[in-house]
Amino acid sequence: MDVCVKVGKENARDLYQHLFLIICEKSDEWIEEKYNSGYWQGIIIRTIINQMYGKWTDFAKQHLQPIGLEDLDGIELEETTDVTLEFMYYSIEQVVKEHEWYIQKIWSLYAEGDDNLNIKPRSARAIHRVTGISRHEILRVIKLIKEQAQQYYDDNFSHI
Repeated sequence: MDVCVKVGKENARDLYQHLFLIICEKSDEWIEEKYNSGYWQGIIIRTIINQMYGKWTDFAKQHLQPIGLEDLDGIELEETTDVTLEFMYYSIEQVVKEHEWYIQKIWSLYAEGDDNLNIKPRSARAIHRVTGISRHEILRVIKLIKEQAQQYYDDNFSHI
């Protein structure tokens, strides 16, 4: 309990209970093996520290992450459009339109995917599997389009 108090401070009791929950989920053989190995205290301390400082642990999800303070069920958000995003999409369209069909097709498969070919959007690996084009070539084309679209946007719309 002392380690839980030092590490968890006001969450010490919850951390202590969570530690016992984790230990109870382990098999008897595992517990006996670790206890007899001489590393039992180290395992317990490491488990406590992982639970307290890990971002994706059950303990962090239940006790450390902030909970919303307002009820948002009755609030309606008005729909707004992001002008910057629209200009970025326009920049991408203009850049892609200037390239040859090969680059246009790779970008189209990357951006939209293809249900018939079983290609997920934004998956260079799926495009590689279906087309046989090297993943490095696909990533090079994607990077080229992104850089040129950013440059087009900066040149034409950065003042907005």
